[in-house]
Amino acid sequence: MYTFKKRHAHFLLSSIGISHIGDWIYLIAINLMILHMTGSPAAVGLLYILRPIATMITAGFAGSLVDRWNTRNMMIWLDLFRALLILAVPFLPSLPLIYIFVFLISMASSLFEPASLSYTVSFIPAALRKKYNAWVSLTQSGAYVIGPAAAGGLFAISSSETAIMVNGISFLMSALLLTGLPKLGAVSTPDHEKAEQSHGHRSEKWRMLKKDWSVVWQFSKTHVKVIIIYGLFHGIMIMAAALDSLEVSFLTQVIHSSDSQYSMLLSITGISFLLGSFIQTRMVDRLHTMTLLGYGALLFSTGYVIYSFSHHLVVTGVGFVILSFFQAFMNTGYYTYIQNEIPVSMIGRVTSVYSFIQSLLEMVMIWLFSRFAELIDVKTAVVSASSLQWMVAVVLLVYCIYFMLLERRKLDSTSRVIQ
Repeated sequence: MYTFKKRHAHFLLSSIGISHIGDWIYLIAINLMILHMTGSPAAVGLLYILRPIATMITAGFAGSLVDRWNTRNMMIWLDLFRALLILAVPFLPSLPLIYIFVFLISMASSLFEPASLSYTVSFIPAALRKKYNAWVSLTQSGAYVIGPAAAGGLFAISSSETAIMVNGISFLMSALLLTGLPKLGAVSTPDHEKAEQSHGHRSEKWRMLKKDWSVVWQFSKTHVKVIIIYGLFHGIMIMAAALDSLEVSFLTQVIHSSDSQYSMLLSITGISFLLGSFIQTRMVDRLHTMTLLGYGALLFSTGYVIYSFSHHLVVTGVGFVILSFFQAFMNTGYYTYIQNEIPVSMIGRVTSVYSFIQSLLEMVMIWLFSRFAELIDVKTAVVSASSLQWMVAVVLLVYCIYFMLLERRKLDSTSRVIQ
């Protein structure tokens, strides 16, 4: 039986922080590299479409692997795989080949996310999850500050290709830190399932996948509240992905910012994210999980609305500061809720199956708004996406308040019975 140790949590948080610093460098560098190569918002938008396509492909089997395999080892190998692919990107001779490698990297990331979530639920005691998730947000926000600043420095002295290679090195460092964690996360598997995994034919594996999808469907029917919250949160994030796919085009073509101003804007935004994350680590024990999620989501979306209606870099910065400040609250509320409501033995399968639906919708929305930007203009596309996102956030807040009131009534009823 594993006993929780703080030093292991420090290893995991350090791994998260380093990989996220690399992710931000990679995100800025690959966007700018593709935009400079093509000059097309749709070409940049295709980068964002590849991620949901990769998730759709992996979603069918990712949960089955995560809920049966050792997730620590799985995370290590996926980090190493991503590192090798990313290090190769700057040396690729053609745009189609770059897209293929980005697609493979996205597939590995789609497998890593449910593995990481499952490992966290196994590793962190339930009573500490909200506090831990607050520290994860603080770690991510630190990366949000350091990553764009590092990207700006690398652009000043070198190129986007060098920045991408730095991201590959960050994944190697992340994998090294993960080797210091205990081997947790693999759910004990019945002997007959182990035999199927080792010696089974394709038809047997297909039956296992169908069984897993059936289990998720049964869970969904008996946990409607969880699915509603899950769906609304990811509806907001789908629109955020559509907006992010237009971000570089909006800033360069509407706000007329330079590459260095873009990096500076992201750095300022990162400071706001860091501040919000730091404040929430001090407040998280006093705030209900639904309060963090509902109000955090509404204010996060409000920041996007301000950004979308702006015509000047300063106003755009205000919107970015607001959305990033409250993103930490929203994320902590969501991940704490999901980790507490979905059993560890099923969390990989549930999140992976619904990732398929989420990715399909994300791909459609990114394509629609990218085409909207091409056919009409970038400004109108961004305003439309942010307005739709804000309306979904309002619905999520209403549900969060409703569920909080139901919980309070149950507690009041229980206390009266005890008295």
